[in-house]
Amino acid sequence: IQSSNAFTFHAGRAQAASILSIQFDTTLSEAKDFCQDQLNCVAFYFPVIPSATQLDAPENITFVSAIDVFEPSADDQWRTFIASDPTKAQYVNASSFAFEINPEVIQNPYLACCDKARPIPPVEAIEAVDPLERISCDISPKEFYEQYELPRQPVMLVGCSEKWKARKRWASFETLIPRFDNATEWRATLDEEDLEARKWGDIVDAMVENRTFYIFDSLDHPTGQFLEKDYAVPYPFQGGDLYGYLKDFPDGDYGSLRWFCVGRGGTGTDPHMDPYATDAWNSLLYGHKWWIIYPTSVIDEEVLTCNPACSVEDPTEQDWYASVGIRAALSEYAHGERPYHVLQRPGETIYVPNGYVHSVYNVDDTIGVTANYGSRANFESVWGTIVQVGTEAHWKQMYYHVFDREQRRRARDSKFWHPSEWEDDVWEDYDDYDHSLEDEDEDEWEDDDDYDYSLEDEDEDE
Repeated sequence: IQSSNAFTFHAGRAQAASILSIQFDTTLSEAKDFCQDQLNCVAFYFPVIPSATQLDAPENITFVSAIDVFEPSADDQWRTFIASDPTKAQYVNASSFAFEINPEVIQNPYLACCDKARPIPPVEAIEAVDPLERISCDISPKEFYEQYELPRQPVMLVGCSEKWKARKRWASFETLIPRFDNATEWRATLDEEDLEARKWGDIVDAMVENRTFYIFDSLDHPTGQFLEKDYAVPYPFQGGDLYGYLKDFPDGDYGSLRWFCVGRGGTGTDPHMDPYATDAWNSLLYGHKWWIIYPTSVIDEEVLTCNPACSVEDPTEQDWYASVGIRAALSEYAHGERPYHVLQRPGETIYVPNGYVHSVYNVDDTIGVTANYGSRANFESVWGTIVQVGTEAHWKQMYYHVFDREQRRRARDSKFWHPSEWEDDVWEDYDDYDHSLEDEDEDEWEDDDDYDYSLEDEDEDE
Protein backbone atom coordinates (compact mmCIF):
# COMPACT_ATOMS: atom_id res chain seq x y z
CA ILE A 1 0.00 0.00 0.00
CA GLN A 2 1.51 3.31 -1.03
CA SER A 3 1.37 6.14 1.50
CA SER A 4 -0.38 9.34 0.50
CA ASN A 5 2.57 11.20 2.04
CA ALA A 6 5.83 11.74 0.17
CA PHE A 7 7.76 10.15 3.06
CA THR A 8 7.03 7.71 5.88
CA PHE A 9 8.49 8.20 9.34
CA HIS A 10 10.43 5.52 11.24
CA ALA A 11 12.05 5.76 14.68
CA GLY A 12 15.63 4.60 14.18
CA ARG A 13 18.36 4.73 11.53
CA ALA A 14 19.99 2.75 8.76
CA GLN A 15 23.00 0.72 9.88
CA ALA A 16 23.97 -0.60 6.48
CA ALA A 17 23.22 1.90 3.73
CA SER A 18 24.68 3.55 0.66
CA ILE A 19 25.37 7.15 1.68
CA LEU A 20 24.79 9.88 -0.87
CA SER A 21 25.71 12.91 1.22
CA ILE A 22 25.69 14.43 4.70
CA GLN A 23 24.34 17.95 5.15
CA PHE A 24 24.43 20.38 8.06
CA ASP A 25 21.98 23.12 9.14
CA THR A 26 19.33 21.66 6.84
CA THR A 27 15.68 21.75 7.96
CA LEU A 28 13.34 18.79 7.48
CA SER A 29 11.46 20.64 4.74
CA GLU A 30 14.71 21.32 2.90
CA ALA A 31 15.78 17.69 3.35
CA LYS A 32 12.52 16.42 1.86
CA ASP A 33 12.82 18.73 -1.12
CA PHE A 34 16.42 17.63 -1.71
CA CYS A 35 15.62 13.93 -1.49
CA GLN A 36 12.64 14.21 -3.81
CA ASP A 37 14.76 16.03 -6.39
CA GLN A 38 17.46 13.32 -6.32
CA LEU A 39 16.43 10.29 -8.37
CA ASN A 40 18.66 7.98 -6.33
CA CYS A 41 17.72 9.30 -2.84
CA VAL A 42 15.51 6.78 -1.08
CA ALA A 43 15.73 8.03 2.52
CA PHE A 44 17.43 10.30 5.02
CA TYR A 45 18.06 10.01 8.74
CA PHE A 46 19.28 12.30 11.52
CA PRO A 47 20.03 12.45 15.26
CA VAL A 48 17.24 14.07 17.28
CA ILE A 49 19.48 16.91 18.44
CA PRO A 50 19.10 20.40 17.03
CA SER A 51 21.94 22.19 15.34
CA ALA A 52 23.98 24.41 17.63
CA THR A 53 23.20 27.32 15.31
CA GLN A 54 19.67 26.54 14.10
CA LEU A 55 16.83 25.26 16.32
CA ASP A 56 14.67 24.04 13.43
CA ALA A 57 17.43 21.86 11.91
CA PRO A 58 19.13 18.72 13.28
CA GLU A 59 22.90 18.54 13.80
CA ASN A 60 23.24 16.73 10.51
CA ILE A 61 21.17 14.79 7.98
CA THR A 62 22.45 11.73 6.12
CA PHE A 63 20.93 10.96 2.70
CA VAL A 64 21.10 7.38 1.38
CA SER A 65 20.44 5.61 -1.91
CA ALA A 66 19.72 2.21 -0.34
CA ILE A 67 18.95 0.65 3.05
CA ASP A 68 20.04 -2.91 3.80
CA VAL A 69 19.73 -2.97 7.61
CA PHE A 70 17.52 -0.73 9.75
CA GLU A 71 17.96 -0.41 13.52
CA PRO A 72 14.89 0.80 15.47
CA SER A 73 15.47 3.46 18.14
CA ALA A 74 13.54 2.73 21.31
CA ASP A 75 14.69 5.95 22.98
CA ASP A 76 13.86 8.24 20.03
CA GLN A 77 17.48 9.26 19.45
CA TRP A 78 17.37 8.75 15.67
CA ARG A 79 14.68 9.33 13.07
CA THR A 80 14.40 8.23 9.45
CA PHE A 81 12.17 9.38 6.59
CA ILE A 82 11.81 6.93 3.69
CA ALA A 83 10.51 8.06 0.29
CA SER A 84 7.08 6.66 -0.59
CA ASP A 85 7.94 6.65 -4.30
CA PRO A 86 7.28 3.03 -5.44
CA THR A 87 10.15 3.23 -7.95
CA LYS A 88 12.56 3.62 -5.02
CA ALA A 89 11.08 0.83 -2.88
CA GLN A 90 13.31 -1.83 -4.43
CA TYR A 91 16.34 -0.21 -2.78
CA VAL A 92 14.95 -0.68 0.74
CA ASN A 93 15.19 -4.04 2.53
CA ALA A 94 11.67 -4.09 3.96
CA SER A 95 12.35 -7.27 5.96
CA SER A 96 14.57 -5.28 8.33
CA PHE A 97 11.61 -3.12 9.40
CA ALA A 98 9.20 -4.20 12.12
CA PHE A 99 5.72 -2.77 11.54
CA GLU A 100 3.24 -2.66 14.39
CA ILE A 101 -0.13 -0.91 14.25
CA ASN A 102 -0.32 0.93 17.57
CA PRO A 103 -2.89 3.76 17.78
CA GLU A 104 -0.96 5.44 20.62
CA VAL A 105 2.24 5.50 18.57
CA ILE A 106 0.36 6.80 15.52
CA GLN A 107 -1.11 9.61 17.62
CA ASN A 108 2.27 10.54 19.10
CA PRO A 109 5.27 8.71 17.66
CA TYR A 110 7.84 10.68 19.67
CA LEU A 111 9.04 9.94 23.18
CA ALA A 112 9.30 12.87 25.59
CA CYS A 113 12.82 12.14 26.82
CA CYS A 114 13.92 14.76 29.35
CA ASP A 115 17.62 14.05 29.11
CA LYS A 116 19.18 17.53 28.79
CA ALA A 117 20.09 17.30 25.12
CA ARG A 118 21.37 20.88 24.87
CA PRO A 119 21.80 24.05 26.95
CA ILE A 120 18.84 26.41 26.91
CA PRO A 121 19.13 28.41 23.66
CA PRO A 122 19.95 32.11 23.84
CA VAL A 123 17.49 34.81 22.81
CA GLU A 124 19.21 35.20 19.44
CA ALA A 125 18.77 31.51 18.53
CA ILE A 126 15.04 31.56 19.28
CA GLU A 127 14.58 34.84 17.44
CA ALA A 128 16.34 33.45 14.35
CA VAL A 129 13.68 30.74 13.80
CA ASP A 130 10.61 32.66 15.03
CA PRO A 131 8.02 32.55 12.19
CA LEU A 132 5.14 34.29 14.00
CA GLU A 133 3.57 37.23 12.20
CA ARG A 134 3.83 40.64 13.89
CA ILE A 135 0.98 43.16 13.51
CA SER A 136 0.12 46.54 15.03
CA CYS A 137 -2.11 46.67 18.07
CA ASP A 138 -4.06 49.40 16.27
CA ILE A 139 -5.99 46.75 14.34
CA SER A 140 -9.71 47.06 15.12
CA PRO A 141 -11.55 44.35 17.10
CA LYS A 142 -13.64 43.57 13.99
CA GLU A 143 -10.60 43.18 11.75
CA PHE A 144 -8.76 41.16 14.36
CA TYR A 145 -11.75 38.86 14.79
CA GLU A 146 -12.06 38.24 11.06
CA GLN A 147 -8.34 37.88 10.29
CA TYR A 148 -7.07 35.98 13.36
CA GLU A 149 -9.72 34.84 15.84
CA LEU A 150 -12.07 33.30 13.28
CA PRO A 151 -9.28 31.45 11.40
CA ARG A 152 -7.82 30.45 14.81
CA GLN A 153 -4.41 31.88 13.93
CA PRO A 154 -1.79 32.80 16.57
CA VAL A 155 -0.18 36.20 16.07
CA MET A 156 2.03 38.70 17.91
CA LEU A 157 0.71 42.24 18.46
CA VAL A 158 3.12 45.13 18.85
CA GLY A 159 2.49 48.36 20.74
CA CYS A 160 -0.44 47.33 22.95
CA SER A 161 1.31 48.57 26.11
CA GLU A 162 2.70 51.87 24.78
CA LYS A 163 0.37 54.00 26.92
CA TRP A 164 0.26 51.73 29.97
CA LYS A 165 1.56 52.98 33.30
CA ALA A 166 3.00 49.49 33.66
CA ARG A 167 5.76 50.41 31.22
CA LYS A 168 7.43 52.31 34.09
CA ARG A 169 5.90 50.61 37.11
CA TRP A 170 6.76 47.10 35.88
CA ALA A 171 10.07 48.01 34.25
CA SER A 172 12.11 45.71 36.51
CA PHE A 173 11.98 43.82 39.79
CA GLU A 174 13.46 46.91 41.46
CA THR A 175 10.52 49.11 40.42
CA LEU A 176 8.02 46.43 41.40
CA ILE A 177 9.34 45.65 44.90
CA PRO A 178 8.05 48.79 46.71
CA ARG A 179 4.56 48.58 45.18
CA PHE A 180 3.14 46.22 47.82
CA ASP A 181 3.21 45.69 51.56
CA ASN A 182 5.38 42.77 52.65
CA ALA A 183 2.38 41.16 54.36
CA THR A 184 0.26 40.94 51.19
CA GLU A 185 -0.14 37.46 49.73
CA TRP A 186 0.45 36.24 46.19
CA ARG A 187 0.10 32.79 44.65
CA ALA A 188 3.66 31.84 43.78
CA THR A 189 6.34 29.17 43.80
CA LEU A 190 9.53 29.62 45.81
CA ASP A 191 12.69 27.54 45.39
CA GLU A 192 10.94 24.88 43.26
CA GLU A 193 8.17 24.41 45.83
CA ASP A 194 4.48 24.19 44.93
CA LEU A 195 2.35 27.11 43.78
CA GLU A 196 0.61 28.48 46.89
CA ALA A 197 -0.01 31.68 48.86
CA ARG A 198 3.26 33.48 49.69
CA LYS A 199 4.02 36.70 51.53
CA TRP A 200 5.28 39.53 49.33
CA GLY A 201 8.21 39.93 51.71
CA ASP A 202 9.31 36.33 51.07
CA ILE A 203 9.01 36.86 47.31
CA VAL A 204 11.07 40.06 47.56
CA ASP A 205 13.76 38.13 49.43
CA ALA A 206 13.87 35.66 46.51
CA MET A 207 14.14 38.55 44.05
CA VAL A 208 17.01 40.18 45.93
CA GLU A 209 18.85 36.93 46.67
CA ASN A 210 18.54 35.71 43.05
CA ARG A 211 16.55 32.66 44.09
CA THR A 212 13.97 30.90 41.93
CA PHE A 213 10.37 32.10 42.16
CA TYR A 214 7.34 32.43 39.89
CA ILE A 215 4.16 34.44 40.53
CA PHE A 216 1.01 33.41 38.69
CA ASP A 217 -1.87 35.00 40.54
CA SER A 218 -5.38 36.20 39.76
CA LEU A 219 -5.95 39.95 39.59
CA ASP A 220 -9.28 39.62 41.40
CA HIS A 221 -8.06 39.89 44.98
CA PRO A 222 -7.72 43.42 46.48
CA THR A 223 -3.96 43.64 45.98
CA GLY A 224 -4.23 42.38 42.45
CA GLN A 225 -6.97 44.88 41.67
CA PHE A 226 -4.48 47.59 42.61
CA LEU A 227 -2.63 46.67 39.40
CA GLU A 228 -5.65 47.25 37.16
CA LYS A 229 -4.81 50.93 36.86
CA ASP A 230 -1.43 49.96 35.36
CA TYR A 231 -2.73 48.29 32.19
CA ALA A 232 -5.78 47.95 29.92
CA VAL A 233 -7.25 45.15 27.85
CA PRO A 234 -5.51 45.50 24.46
CA TYR A 235 -7.73 47.23 21.90
CA PRO A 236 -8.25 44.24 19.54
CA PHE A 237 -9.68 42.15 22.42
CA GLN A 238 -12.00 44.74 23.93
CA GLY A 239 -15.63 43.60 24.06
CA GLY A 240 -14.78 40.14 22.78
CA ASP A 241 -15.12 38.07 25.95
CA LEU A 242 -18.39 36.13 26.20
CA TYR A 243 -17.46 34.95 29.71
CA GLY A 244 -17.19 38.60 30.76
CA TYR A 245 -20.98 38.81 30.86
CA LEU A 246 -21.19 36.16 33.60
CA LYS A 247 -20.63 36.61 37.30
CA ASP A 248 -18.50 34.07 39.20
CA PHE A 249 -17.65 32.08 36.08
CA PRO A 250 -16.11 29.59 35.88
CA ASP A 251 -15.60 29.56 39.67
CA GLY A 252 -14.01 31.41 42.56
CA ASP A 253 -10.55 29.91 42.01
CA TYR A 254 -10.25 31.11 38.43
CA GLY A 255 -12.07 34.40 39.00
CA SER A 256 -12.16 36.66 35.95
CA LEU A 257 -9.35 34.69 34.26
CA ARG A 258 -6.84 37.57 34.43
CA TRP A 259 -3.37 36.87 35.78
CA PHE A 260 -0.27 38.73 36.97
CA CYS A 261 2.90 36.90 35.89
CA VAL A 262 6.35 37.54 37.38
CA GLY A 263 9.11 34.98 37.00
CA ARG A 264 12.77 34.41 37.53
CA GLY A 265 14.71 33.44 34.42
CA GLY A 266 14.75 29.66 34.11
CA THR A 267 11.12 29.12 35.20
CA GLY A 268 8.31 28.08 32.90
CA THR A 269 5.13 26.14 32.33
CA ASP A 270 4.47 22.54 31.41
CA PRO A 271 2.96 21.90 27.96
CA HIS A 272 -0.73 22.70 28.27
CA MET A 273 -3.88 23.82 26.53
CA ASP A 274 -5.68 26.72 28.19
CA PRO A 275 -8.74 25.69 30.24
CA TYR A 276 -12.46 26.32 29.72
CA ALA A 277 -12.20 26.58 25.91
CA THR A 278 -10.49 29.94 26.28
CA ASP A 279 -8.37 31.96 23.90
CA ALA A 280 -5.61 33.98 25.55
CA TRP A 281 -3.59 37.15 25.19
CA ASN A 282 -0.32 37.65 27.05
CA SER A 283 1.46 41.02 27.30
CA LEU A 284 5.11 41.17 28.30
CA LEU A 285 6.55 44.32 29.90
CA TYR A 286 9.96 43.09 31.00
CA GLY A 287 12.26 40.28 29.88
CA HIS A 288 11.90 37.63 27.17
CA LYS A 289 9.66 34.56 26.90
CA TRP A 290 10.27 31.50 24.74
CA TRP A 291 7.02 30.01 23.43
CA ILE A 292 6.75 26.56 21.86
CA ILE A 293 3.44 26.23 20.01
CA TYR A 294 2.35 22.79 18.78
CA PRO A 295 0.05 22.09 15.80
CA THR A 296 -3.65 21.63 16.55
CA SER A 297 -3.31 17.93 15.71
CA VAL A 298 -1.55 17.57 19.09
CA ILE A 299 -4.54 17.37 21.41
CA ASP A 300 -3.11 15.61 24.48
CA GLU A 301 -0.47 17.50 26.41
CA GLU A 302 0.21 14.42 28.53
CA VAL A 303 2.17 12.79 25.69
CA LEU A 304 4.61 15.71 25.87
CA THR A 305 5.40 15.37 29.57
CA CYS A 306 8.67 13.72 30.61
CA ASN A 307 8.63 9.98 29.99
CA PRO A 308 10.23 8.17 32.98
CA ALA A 309 11.60 5.46 30.67
CA CYS A 310 14.08 7.83 29.04
CA SER A 311 14.32 10.85 31.36
CA VAL A 312 16.63 11.90 34.15
CA GLU A 313 15.42 11.26 37.68
CA ASP A 314 13.00 13.95 38.93
CA PRO A 315 13.24 16.11 35.81
CA THR A 316 12.85 19.86 36.25
CA GLU A 317 11.26 22.42 33.95
CA GLN A 318 14.71 23.25 32.60
CA ASP A 319 15.26 19.57 31.79
CA TRP A 320 12.10 19.57 29.67
CA TYR A 321 13.03 22.71 27.73
CA ALA A 322 16.64 21.58 27.26
CA SER A 323 15.50 18.32 25.67
CA VAL A 324 11.86 17.96 24.58
CA GLY A 325 11.37 21.68 24.09
CA ILE A 326 14.56 22.32 22.18
CA ARG A 327 13.83 19.36 19.87
CA ALA A 328 10.23 20.42 19.19
CA ALA A 329 10.75 21.73 15.65
CA LEU A 330 12.34 18.42 14.65
CA SER A 331 9.04 16.57 15.21
CA GLU A 332 6.52 16.34 12.40
CA TYR A 333 2.81 15.81 13.00
CA ALA A 334 -0.31 15.53 10.83
CA HIS A 335 -0.22 17.21 7.42
CA GLY A 336 3.51 17.79 7.75
CA GLU A 337 3.00 20.43 10.45
CA ARG A 338 5.70 21.06 13.04
CA PRO A 339 5.81 22.99 16.32
CA TYR A 340 7.45 26.37 16.12
CA HIS A 341 9.56 28.51 18.42
CA VAL A 342 8.51 32.07 19.22
CA LEU A 343 10.45 34.77 21.05
CA GLN A 344 8.30 37.31 22.88
CA ARG A 345 10.02 40.63 23.53
CA PRO A 346 9.12 43.48 25.92
CA GLY A 347 6.18 45.44 24.54
CA GLU A 348 4.74 42.48 22.60
CA THR A 349 1.38 40.77 23.16
CA ILE A 350 0.89 37.24 21.89
CA TYR A 351 -2.51 35.85 20.93
CA VAL A 352 -3.00 32.07 21.25
CA PRO A 353 -6.41 30.64 20.24
CA ASN A 354 -7.88 27.72 22.10
CA GLY A 355 -6.85 24.38 20.62
CA TYR A 356 -3.09 24.94 20.62
CA VAL A 357 -0.96 23.04 23.13
CA HIS A 358 1.89 25.35 24.11
CA SER A 359 4.59 25.90 26.71
CA VAL A 360 6.24 29.10 27.91
CA TYR A 361 9.74 29.57 29.33
CA ASN A 362 11.19 32.68 30.96
CA VAL A 363 14.53 33.09 29.20
CA ASP A 364 15.40 35.83 31.71
CA ASP A 365 13.51 37.65 34.48
CA THR A 366 10.03 38.60 33.25
CA ILE A 367 6.98 40.66 34.24
CA GLY A 368 3.70 40.53 32.36
CA VAL A 369 -0.07 40.21 32.44
CA THR A 370 -2.30 37.70 30.71
CA ALA A 371 -6.00 36.93 30.35
CA ASN A 372 -8.14 34.08 29.11
CA TYR A 373 -11.47 34.76 27.45
CA GLY A 374 -14.38 33.08 25.70
CA SER A 375 -14.19 33.98 22.03
CA ARG A 376 -17.18 34.12 19.68
CA ALA A 377 -14.91 32.40 17.14
CA ASN A 378 -14.92 29.33 19.37
CA PHE A 379 -18.65 29.56 19.92
CA GLU A 380 -19.74 25.94 20.32
CA SER A 381 -16.94 25.07 22.74
CA VAL A 382 -17.56 28.23 24.78
CA TRP A 383 -21.30 27.57 24.89
CA GLY A 384 -20.66 23.94 25.84
CA THR A 385 -18.35 25.04 28.64
CA ILE A 386 -21.00 27.42 30.02
CA VAL A 387 -23.55 24.58 29.97
CA GLN A 388 -21.24 21.95 31.44
CA VAL A 389 -19.24 24.00 33.95
CA GLY A 390 -21.58 26.84 34.82
CA THR A 391 -24.91 27.00 36.58
CA GLU A 392 -28.44 27.17 35.17
CA ALA A 393 -28.34 30.90 35.81
CA HIS A 394 -25.16 31.18 33.77
CA TRP A 395 -26.49 29.60 30.59
CA LYS A 396 -29.83 31.38 30.83
CA GLN A 397 -28.13 34.73 31.34
CA MET A 398 -26.01 34.06 28.26
CA TYR A 399 -28.78 32.67 26.06
CA TYR A 400 -31.55 35.15 26.88
CA HIS A 401 -29.63 38.34 27.57
CA VAL A 402 -26.29 38.20 25.75
CA PHE A 403 -26.64 36.14 22.57
CA ASP A 404 -28.06 37.71 19.43
CA ARG A 405 -30.55 35.86 17.22
CA GLU A 406 -27.88 34.00 15.22
CA GLN A 407 -26.01 32.94 18.36
CA ARG A 408 -29.23 31.62 19.90
CA ARG A 409 -29.86 29.59 16.75
CA ARG A 410 -26.32 28.17 16.91
CA ALA A 411 -26.80 27.31 20.58
CA ARG A 412 -29.99 25.39 19.76
CA ASP A 413 -28.28 23.58 16.88
CA SER A 414 -25.36 22.49 19.06
CA LYS A 415 -25.05 19.17 20.87
CA PHE A 416 -25.47 21.05 24.16
CA TRP A 417 -29.15 21.76 23.55
CA HIS A 418 -31.27 21.47 25.61
CA PRO A 419 -29.02 22.42 28.59
CA SER A 420 -31.43 20.83 31.06
CA GLU A 421 -30.14 17.46 29.87
CA TRP A 422 -26.82 18.30 31.56
CA GLU A 423 -28.23 19.47 34.88
CA ASP A 424 -27.33 16.35 36.85
CA ASP A 425 -23.67 17.08 36.13
CA VAL A 426 -23.33 20.81 36.31
CA TRP A 427 -25.87 22.60 38.48
CA GLU A 428 -24.68 21.59 41.93
CA ASP A 429 -23.70 25.16 42.83
CA TYR A 430 -26.89 26.78 41.53
CA ASP A 431 -28.14 27.64 45.05
CA ASP A 432 -24.92 29.59 45.72
CA TYR A 433 -25.24 31.72 42.58
CA ASP A 434 -25.82 35.47 43.07
CA HIS A 435 -29.13 35.98 41.30
CA SER A 436 -29.01 39.74 41.81
CA LEU A 437 -27.36 40.10 38.41
CA GLU A 438 -30.59 39.01 36.73
CA ASP A 439 -33.21 41.73 36.43
CA GLU A 440 -35.51 39.65 34.24
CA ASP A 441 -38.91 38.25 35.11
CA GLU A 442 -38.58 34.96 37.00
CA ASP A 443 -41.46 33.50 35.02
CA GLU A 444 -39.43 33.70 31.82
CA TRP A 445 -36.97 31.20 33.25
CA GLU A 446 -39.47 28.93 34.96
CA ASP A 447 -41.49 28.53 31.75
CA ASP A 448 -38.44 27.74 29.65
CA ASP A 449 -39.72 24.30 28.60
CA ASP A 450 -42.84 25.91 27.10
CA TYR A 451 -40.90 28.58 25.19
CA ASP A 452 -41.56 28.71 21.43
CA TYR A 453 -38.05 28.82 19.96
CA SER A 454 -39.41 29.43 16.47
CA LEU A 455 -39.89 33.02 17.59
CA GLU A 456 -36.12 33.35 17.60
CA ASP A 457 -36.10 33.24 13.80
CA GLU A 458 -38.24 36.34 13.40
CA ASP A 459 -36.80 39.73 12.70
CA GLU A 460 -34.63 40.99 15.56
CA ASP A 461 -36.40 44.35 15.63
CA GLU A 462 -39.76 42.67 16.16
